[in-house]
Order: sequence, then C-alpha cells, then structure tokens
Amino acid sequence: MFRVKSSFKTEIDIRAPLATVQAFFSDFTNFAAMLAGIESVRREPGGVVRWTISTDTPVGSVRMSLPVRDTSAHANVVEWSPAANETQNLMRYSLKFEQRKGATRVRVSQQVELRRKRAWDLHPGVGLMGETRLSNALQRRINEAIADFLERVKTKLEATESKALRRREGAT
Repeated sequence: MFRVKSSFKTEIDIRAPLATVQAFFSDFTNFAAMLAGIESVRREPGGVVRWTISTDTPVGSVRMSLPVRDTSAHANVVEWSPAANETQNLMRYSLKFEQRKGATRVRVSQQVELRRKRAWDLHPGVGLMGETRLSNALQRRINEAIADFLERVKTKLEATESKALRRREGAT
C-alpha cells in the first residue's frame, strides 16, 4: 500500500467575535475563495461535502477529490472527517473556537492521507519520488497554503470588525 500523509496544527487569535469567526469557517465558499489549491467545495446528497483540490508536485500536477462528513460534536467546534466508505482520499480537519479577551482563538488541525495500491495509481511520476519525499513536499505545500489562508482570514475578519466598531461608535 502506497501512502502519502500530511498534517497541520496551529492556533491563531482573531480580534473578532466568536460567532463571526465561527460563521466564517462554517461557510465552505470561504475556503474555495481564499485557500490556495481548493478548486471547489460542494455539498452532495447524504451529508457529504466534496473538496476538490489541485496542487503542483515535483512530479506534476495532482488533482484529487476528498469527500468528508460533519462530525462536529460541540457548539464551538467545526469538524469534518472522511465520508463513510472512503478508503483512498482521507481528510480530517477540526477548528475549535474559544472566546478570549477581545479575540477569538482558533485551534486548527488538519490531516490528509492519500492511499493507493501502487504509487503509479496516484500519479505516473510518483513512483520516482517515493512516499517520504512526496509526503514532505505535500506537507510543505499544505502548511504554506493554510498559513497564508489563516493570515488572510485574520486580516479580513479584523478589518470587518474594525469597520463595524467605527460605525457603532459613529452612531452614538
């Protein structure tokens, strides 16, 4: 079995109300609009949400579809896990929200695992790289994309909150 794995974990404080931050991360269109490599995120029957991702690797472009289902167990958590019966393209991500003094802390965790019988089944050039080298390249690209995404989200939500605060102050 050929496996390529990647994981990402971080936390970020965003100066905006918890409800605003959580609503942003709960809206899939925001991921497709602001996260590099995401072609689309769409709902399908049966509660499945399909992420279509395209990325360049050292052996060429790879496009994959990652079906997930909502596994959020608590009010301040957004969590998605692999869809039932998915055995090849596995993605799990979790966002936990906590109101802090003047900000919302977001704890982000994401794991991706691509499984194939042979490396060739993932991409014809993958066999030349091997699991470890390809996993490292995938890890680097995912880390860069998510870190950039989180900074862009922080900038957007804080700017929106700042404008709302100025409007409220001007109304009094």
